[in-house]
Amino acid sequence: MKTIYIFITVCFAFNLSAQTPSFSIAFSCTPTHENGFAPSEVEVLSHSGSFKITEHSESGKTQSFLLLGEAVGSVNQFTFFGTQVALTGPMPEALADSSPDSGLGLDLDAREREIAGIRCVSCGNSNWCAPSLGMPPAGWPGTSMPLEATIKYGDISYLVIATSVTILTDQDFLRSGSHHNTFKIEKGRTVVDARGFVELFQLTPPADVIRY
Repeated sequence: MKTIYIFITVCFAFNLSAQTPSFSIAFSCTPTHENGFAPSEVEVLSHSGSFKITEHSESGKTQSFLLLGEAVGSVNQFTFFGTQVALTGPMPEALADSSPDSGLGLDLDAREREIAGIRCVSCGNSNWCAPSLGMPPAGWPGTSMPLEATIKYGDISYLVIATSVTILTDQDFLRSGSHHNTFKIEKGRTVVDARGFVELFQLTPPADVIRY
């Protein structure tokens, strides 16, 4: 699988309530133009303001992103020339939110859809469908986690549509739970920051910051 360093912009809502449910959402993916990159599937796990986004390729390889908040930062876990890397860094900069009614001019009833068994309302410049599932992960449009959205970074973009939504509980993230290691760096990975990554692989420093 071709490794792509992703600069992910953030749409953060800092008024996240402790009552916001945790979710596991599976998405199908489609490139938005003929030569665009898109994983075959994307899985998003959320809990207490942290996110893990896992991209699955058709060949079965994966690349994952841990978005752990301003105090801890983010981690991009991928394979580079056979080395299992965990590239650490700060959270990406915030991106201004789109207005829910920006330029659509549609009646509310006409904008409602059902995706993965959940009613949601289309809104924003990218016509994303938001069921108010809580704060969105970095790079996703709007102020709530959508079930359908166009994800963009650089000249690459793809459409994601939810295929399943599972509500999780705190028990799932305890030591005995099914997701207790979700937000930990995977064992066996070489942990580096952007400077360490360049030094590790003896790369020529890029013209801009390594994207992740």
